[in-house]
Amino acid sequence: MPSPYDAVILDMDGLILDTEARYRQAWRSAAGILGFELDDTLLKKLSGLSVDAVETILCRALGPGFDFERFLDTGTRCWHEAVAREGIPVKSGFGDLLATLKRQRLPFALATNSHRPDAENCLNLAGIQAHFPIIVTRSEVAHGKPAPDIYLKAAEQLALAPENCLAVEDSEAGLLAAFRAGMQPVWIPDYAPVSETAQRLAAARFSSLDQLAHSLNLCPLNAID
Repeated sequence: MPSPYDAVILDMDGLILDTEARYRQAWRSAAGILGFELDDTLLKKLSGLSVDAVETILCRALGPGFDFERFLDTGTRCWHEAVAREGIPVKSGFGDLLATLKRQRLPFALATNSHRPDAENCLNLAGIQAHFPIIVTRSEVAHGKPAPDIYLKAAEQLALAPENCLAVEDSEAGLLAAFRAGMQPVWIPDYAPVSETAQRLAAARFSSLDQLAHSLNLCPLNAID
């Protein structure tokens, strides 16, 4: 159960933006174009990871004939084609959560494993970039999640101690990063499974952003169940 908190730090992909399905679709298409197959088991392992970690996993799984740079270029093209057709949906409950944070004058930030151009593009396509005064991306740190760097940088920009921040995540990599940063991980499950070990790191679990907003309304600037 979280201790009293002074700020909320939010992940982006799979938590605020429903991007994971678009990524899976693009990666599966790109792999097919290159003559490879990405099954659901392998795709689930990639959720929440930085590009560096994705490269390591795919090259190991698909072998020496797999050209990751070509895969990344092809996947990016497939992704842009998909979002041009279908857009990027914002997860249910984000509006309620944003209203709660602003009503309570509770500082908040975005901390994402995406590189800055990609993060800004996604937020712009979803129409919500202006809501985030502080955005920390993989571009600003030495190591992506599950390393703590992104969360530590977000706490630094908020001028707050990490232990007084709630870090809201959907993925195992994100929960590990938040825990290693000394924050209070809050878990809202999405597509990818999270190990029991990582689940135990979460100080709280909610089914949706709506439920998190409701809990923050009940216990502003205090512990939440």
